[in-house]
Amino acid sequence: MLTAFLHCNDKSTRLPPSSRYLGLQILLCLCALLIPSASYGETFLPDSSELTGWQMDGEPYQYTVHNLYDYINGAADFFIGYGFVSLIGASYSSESAIEDSITVDIYDLGEKLNAFGVFQARRNPELPSLEIGADSFGDDDYVCFYKDRYYVEIYPLIKHERRKDQHLVMARKVEQRIPGDTGPPGELSYFPEAGRNPGSEKYIKGGILGHAFLDRGLVSEYTIEAETVSAFVVFFSSKEEAASSISKHQDYLHASGSTCEPLEGFGDRGFVSQEPYHKNILVVHEGALIIGVYDLSADKKGLDLLQGILTRAKHRTK
Repeated sequence: MLTAFLHCNDKSTRLPPSSRYLGLQILLCLCALLIPSASYGETFLPDSSELTGWQMDGEPYQYTVHNLYDYINGAADFFIGYGFVSLIGASYSSESAIEDSITVDIYDLGEKLNAFGVFQARRNPELPSLEIGADSFGDDDYVCFYKDRYYVEIYPLIKHERRKDQHLVMARKVEQRIPGDTGPPGELSYFPEAGRNPGSEKYIKGGILGHAFLDRGLVSEYTIEAETVSAFVVFFSSKEEAASSISKHQDYLHASGSTCEPLEGFGDRGFVSQEPYHKNILVVHEGALIIGVYDLSADKKGLDLLQGILTRAKHRTK
């Protein structure tokens, strides 16, 4: 195509030199946009001069959505579902003990909410935060953290006890190189702090409560009167799409044998019902959002929480 553009034999349509040069510039720019650049991601990887006693093995490796399966076949679909853009990584070996190594994988997930979603889905709740990035966890076997739109996994293979903390040193060096802030996604502000169970927040893609019509949103657990309940905020591209979703939800509940009663004071689409396997559920529609509380032993217990989320949602959309 480029050859045909530059060497057109039809004199009647041949472009002047200046136009051909401009066209070449445009095509080269388009090619640069279409071909993933490894050089930017490579700057997140510490070089040997920063790491006492460690050196990078060869060159960094890179994977895109087209070949991620070659690297993590069993988990590729999971990462792609969360907006995977690219992976840049490298292996490091010890200069004094060749059997010791550290592998660093940095996933670019396009936006902070996706990185948060992957982190929370892979989080081990039994491990404490390591205060790296926006949040982190790990032990002697691995370290995971996220910062901005990036999710990072670091795996050490270290036999010498005195070097067991080297993967933590590596993690902090990588974190310092990754741009962006260390705050959580702004969307978490939909959830009131009071009663929220820390660390229970999740960003789910593929269906809240297993429903395809509640495809993408946040879920968090709360403790209300010694009971654990869950709240959700589902995101849609438009208020019409959200309205359609709430109708599908009601149709599903009716087909399951549940009734949907109007939820007084929460608009003409708010309702209360019984969600199969999840007790009572409260659901409201606000703009391009669907908001709900479920696992309620009594629907009245969730009203204050529902109102709190709804108030925050209205404030965010002003």
